[in-house]
Amino acid sequence: MAATHNLCDICDQRHVTKSSAFWCPECEQAFCDDCNTYHGFSKLSKHHVTVSIKDHLALSSSISQISNMCMEHNEQYQMVCQAHDELLCLKCIENHDGCKGIIPTSKIIENVKKSSLFQETQHSLKDINGNIKALRSELNKQLGSIKQQEETIFAQISDTRNKINDHLDTLEKKIRNEVAEVTAKLNYDKNQTLQILESKNDSTKNAEQQIKDLEMYATDIQTYLGLRHISAGAAATESYLKSIFGDDCMTEITLIFKTDNKMDNIIDEVPAFGSIKAQKSPFQLPLVTYKNKQAQLVGSRLKSITEIKLRLRKTIKTKLLNIKGIVVLPSGNIILTDYSSGNVVVFSTDWKILNTGSFESAFPVDVTYIDNKTVVTTSSTETCKGVNIIDINTENVIKFIPTIALCYGITYHNGSLVVCASTMGIFKVDPQNGASTDIITTDLPSWSYIEMFDDKIYYTNQQTETVNCCDKNGKAIWTFKDKNILRNPHGIAVDNSGYVYIACSTLHRVVVVSPDGQQNRQLLSSDNGLESPFAMHYDRNSNCLLIANEKQTVCTYEIIN
Repeated sequence: MAATHNLCDICDQRHVTKSSAFWCPECEQAFCDDCNTYHGFSKLSKHHVTVSIKDHLALSSSISQISNMCMEHNEQYQMVCQAHDELLCLKCIENHDGCKGIIPTSKIIENVKKSSLFQETQHSLKDINGNIKALRSELNKQLGSIKQQEETIFAQISDTRNKINDHLDTLEKKIRNEVAEVTAKLNYDKNQTLQILESKNDSTKNAEQQIKDLEMYATDIQTYLGLRHISAGAAATESYLKSIFGDDCMTEITLIFKTDNKMDNIIDEVPAFGSIKAQKSPFQLPLVTYKNKQAQLVGSRLKSITEIKLRLRKTIKTKLLNIKGIVVLPSGNIILTDYSSGNVVVFSTDWKILNTGSFESAFPVDVTYIDNKTVVTTSSTETCKGVNIIDINTENVIKFIPTIALCYGITYHNGSLVVCASTMGIFKVDPQNGASTDIITTDLPSWSYIEMFDDKIYYTNQQTETVNCCDKNGKAIWTFKDKNILRNPHGIAVDNSGYVYIACSTLHRVVVVSPDGQQNRQLLSSDNGLESPFAMHYDRNSNCLLIANEKQTVCTYEIIN
């Protein structure tokens, strides 16, 4: 069959070249006018609905290439198995013997374009486009704000620099004037002495010439009288020369300049012009979604809890003796807490140890993350009650937020830490300033764990042996309790569909509860290698459930639902 469907497939098989005018989606063939007329009269195909080849070619390739033929048997799909959500040809039905809810495809697709699901999908796509537009607008707005803030900061830097320059210019001018005053006085004094010496030098030279003249031309009486006068002048000059050695005129001057200590130390004491950091605030723009829509394909249905399967990806022996917390960072690295040693251990995506931070005094219990380098652990000792914000790169506690009760389960949601505290209940903490707000006030037992999804809070209670769901303000939605399947619940996780997974350490099993709390099922047991499973985490990026046995072993499962 030609890829462009421009030729009639029937005529082409008869080696006749004829343009196509119609397309039959059920036969997946193109027809000319004559063949389409015969196709409409044929007993097997008279109920097939054809469309113009132009309309067919107008479909996107992803739609037009959808086949209604069974790939295994090369026969047309005739039925739908609702139990397995599969399209079946007549040969496929043999493999679904005993399945309930097998109906003809004609019943499924009847009036599909007028169905509520079709309308809901249209509304959903419209909402999605609106949300994308709103998000793009918000991001462009934020980009403009960032640019404006950058320019403001640069202006502040320039203003500060100019103020510093002006101040230094003033100080420089002042010290230059002081130096000039000192040197001017020194220069004046020494120049005065130089002038006197030059005058004395001229007088001495004249006296030398007078002595020669007396010797050659003067009479004895002239010589005697002149010699007395010259000797008196020479004695006065000699006396002056002796005198200047005793005053400051000939004192050697060394000018010493010393900068202010604050100026000397400015390089060491002011290592940076300033600092810059990006303070993050939760994004508040709500997404618009169509009310009461069902996220399912045409002819499909929401799968039940009985169809959830787990596929084992990997089992890891960590050598940790008392695992109480586990979380996967956005980078894919994994964090485990060892309650016995007080260690917080960072593993790479291939489970190699990257670093180990020792926080023995804090006895870390559960763990969550704020970003790739910042994790938060809870503490449950009388000497250390609260939460520890840790930089895993430097292995340091950068902030400790004390509480009045022992803390156990913890999660990070929309900029806040949500914590389970024994005898106190559940509260949220601002990691920036440590301010706390009560959400649920109750006599919560120790070793309760918590998770949040879709603005709902899920937490375990080993004393009442329940799993509880409430809204973000603490209003109860549902409680699940069944001692036959759920005992001593601890770690909890929620997948992208809202199914809740609970680690039952006493019964060595993992249980799943439906989003409405009405259905439940055991997923794993000791037969699958579980031995006192305690901590759990669902990685939304990889759709994997990580289950940590209390001692050493961590199992990674892919969720199939």
